[in-house]
Amino acid sequence: MYARDAKALKRAHGLAQLSVIAAPAIAAEIGSAGLALADDPEEAFYRVHEYLARSSDFYWAEFATEIHPSAQIDPHASVAPKNVRIDAGVVIEPHVTVLERVSIGEGAIIRAGAVLGAEGFEFKARALRQHRSGSQGIADYTGVRPIVHAGSVVIGRRVEIQSNAVIDRALFRRPTRIGDDTKIDNVVHIAHSAEIGQRCLIVAGAIIAGSVSIGDDVWIGPGAIVSNGVRVGDRATIVLGTTVVRDVESDTRVSADLRIFRV
Repeated sequence: MYARDAKALKRAHGLAQLSVIAAPAIAAEIGSAGLALADDPEEAFYRVHEYLARSSDFYWAEFATEIHPSAQIDPHASVAPKNVRIDAGVVIEPHVTVLERVSIGEGAIIRAGAVLGAEGFEFKARALRQHRSGSQGIADYTGVRPIVHAGSVVIGRRVEIQSNAVIDRALFRRPTRIGDDTKIDNVVHIAHSAEIGQRCLIVAGAIIAGSVSIGDDVWIGPGAIVSNGVRVGDRATIVLGTTVVRDVESDTRVSADLRIFRV
C-alpha cells in the first residue's frame, strides 16, 4: 500500500503485515513489515505495480486456455487463447467475449453478449482529485494515466450471467469473484475486485462498483448502485433504484429513500 498522510494509515488494516510506501513526513508513525520512502508515494506505488504486472509473474503465471470437453461454446463467441479455464457443463452463448484471466466454474451459463474479464476503470487524473480533501500533488496530474489491471475474474459453479452484463477483472491479486449459484441479470456491471457471495440475485441495470464486498443470499434490485468499497452483509435486500454509499448490515432492507429496515 501507499500512504501520503496520517489519514491513509488510519484506513489501513493489518498494517504490521504490509509493506508501505510512505511520505518521509509520516515515516515515524509506521510500524510495518517493510517501509520505503518516496516524495510521491502514490506515483511510486503504481510504478512498482506496473513493473510487476508487465515484467514478472507476481500477479499471474500464464497458461494455454483449458476448456472441458463437455462445455458448449457457440461458434460466434470469443474465448481468449490463453489464461482462461472453462469447466464441465459450461454454456456460452453467441457473441460472448471471454478475455484473459477468467475462470468459469462447472455448470455456469453465460448469455449472449456478456463480457468477462474486461479492463476495469482505474485512472489517475486531475478530474479524480479536484475538490477533494487530501488532494496534494494535484498539479502533477497533467494527463490521464491508465492503471493496468493485473488480476482475474473467478465465476463460481452454476452461476448465470445474462445478456450484455460486463464483469471487470481485478486490479490486484484478489480476483473479481462471483459466488456459486449467483444469478446476474441483463446489463449489470460488476467492477474490478468486487466480491459477490453465493446465491445472490442481481437484477437488470444494477451497478456494483470497485472493491465492493457482498455476502450470501443478497437481493440487489433493478438499477441499484453500490458505491466503491461498500460491504453488504448476508441476506440483505437493496430495493430497486437505491444508491448505497455506506455499509449495509446483514438481514436488513435498504430502500431508495435510504430507510433501513431490520428483516
